[in-house]
Amino acid sequence: MPRKFRRSRSRGGSLDQGLAMLGERLANPVSQHRAKLAARVRVQPTSNVPRNIYYAPDMDGNTEPGEVVWVTVPSQPPSERSMLVVGREHHDVLGLLISPGAQHADDSRWLGIGAGEWDASGAPCWVRLDKTLLVPETDVHRRGTTVPRPRFDRVATRLRDHFDWT
Repeated sequence: MPRKFRRSRSRGGSLDQGLAMLGERLANPVSQHRAKLAARVRVQPTSNVPRNIYYAPDMDGNTEPGEVVWVTVPSQPPSERSMLVVGREHHDVLGLLISPGAQHADDSRWLGIGAGEWDASGAPCWVRLDKTLLVPETDVHRRGTTVPRPRFDRVATRLRDHFDWT
């Protein structure tokens, strides 16, 4: 009997450690462990994934067009990048990469969206229009940020005019 009690105590210790780790991850959805794992990102030419585009951010737990999410992109080392959600395809989120790189200002593949919570530096940002990222919703990190409606409408207009979105 004492032997069973010792096993139970050691399992209890492991259980406590596991629960503590789970608690840390739940308190911080972008856990350090998760942030190091690259998302399963597929990149498609935007003209290959045309769809109806509409503004519908809703902080209800699902990722919706108009919201900004973060994705850990496959690179060495993996890095976290923001993207503007422009649609969905089943369980995948469709997004446009956001970049603060000033070199995009004169590049027709990029459209300025200004500064916002999607970039901590406060620098003006651009979204890449010609490439759409398809990422499983489970691989995105949400932080409750949206692109203001007028800026999203500019992106939607450009997608409609140049990439046959509706």
